[in-house]
Amino acid sequence: MLHGNKSEFDQTAFDIDDLLDEVEESFSATKKKDACKDRPSSSSLKTDELQDLLEELEPPPQPILDPSAIVPARNASSTSSSSSSTTRCSVAYLGGTAVIKGFSQGAAQRACDRLRCLGCDLSVIIIDGFEWIPHTDYLFLRNNYPNVARLRACLDSRRDTRAYACQCQCRSASSLTKVGEEKGLKWTCGGH
Repeated sequence: MLHGNKSEFDQTAFDIDDLLDEVEESFSATKKKDACKDRPSSSSLKTDELQDLLEELEPPPQPILDPSAIVPARNASSTSSSSSSTTRCSVAYLGGTAVIKGFSQGAAQRACDRLRCLGCDLSVIIIDGFEWIPHTDYLFLRNNYPNVARLRACLDSRRDTRAYACQCQCRSASSLTKVGEEKGLKWTCGGH
């Protein structure tokens, strides 16, 4: 009887080994199929390679924010004590990238880079090489100012143009333009 049990035990062990082998084979076959599915096709590889080459040739334009474009708000006590030392542009101008930014006085007509809005009392940001799309509205500016990455949604790349914006209004300029001549614009020089 002992001898009979041993052969039954061997047969059961043999059956278990066969079963494990079958499971391993089916598992490895499934793994190979999944690996084939994950591998991109040659046509999609070619498309990806072409896209990479195009991006290398002409990367998408990124907005360039001039760090001096954002002027911190001044409190009332510091404004009254330093108002005599603050110089302001005689005429504030907007201008495209071909126009030099800076202090405008007399014959030296420059695009003011320290504009401040009288409506929202915030500084005007300047983004070179971009213009605002026509349907940019107050609510969009209110929610996204001064985050240039989020403002990028309403900007189009345009050479020789500057995009100006505060929290309540925006303008694009490609040539020298007086701020006072822009309809409804409440911007003034914030001081240099």
